[in-house]
Order: sequence, then C-alpha cells, then structure tokens
Amino acid sequence: MCTAPEARGRGHAACLVSALAARIAARGERPFLHVAEEGAGATARYERLGFETRKHVTFRGFRTP
Repeated sequence: MCTAPEARGRGHAACLVSALAARIAARGERPFLHVAEEGAGATARYERLGFETRKHVTFRGFRTP
C-alpha cells in the first residue's frame, strides 16, 4: 500500500488494512501481507494491527524490453 505524503498519519492505511483483514478472516481465511524490508515504518504499522513476521522473502523486479 502506498499513501501520499500529505495523507499520512490520518489512519487511512490502518482502517483499510483492518477492514480487509476482517473480511478475509470472516471467510475463514488467514490474512497475510508481503512487506519490503526497506518498509520499516510499514512493518511496524502492520505489527500494531496484529500481523507478525513469519518469513523473510526477497522481492525481484524485472523489466522486459
């Protein structure tokens, strides 16, 4: 999730992630996220929402001509 700098700190991301996680859990499924390691702020935010780190993964991006 990306939040515009001028909209940060208003709780929009927390509200959206919480609502989506609740809908996923209501279906009997387990919500999860992938967060880039550079996203320390995002990781802390998601931990406050109850998520926890299970595994470190490497993201790769490729461009084709």
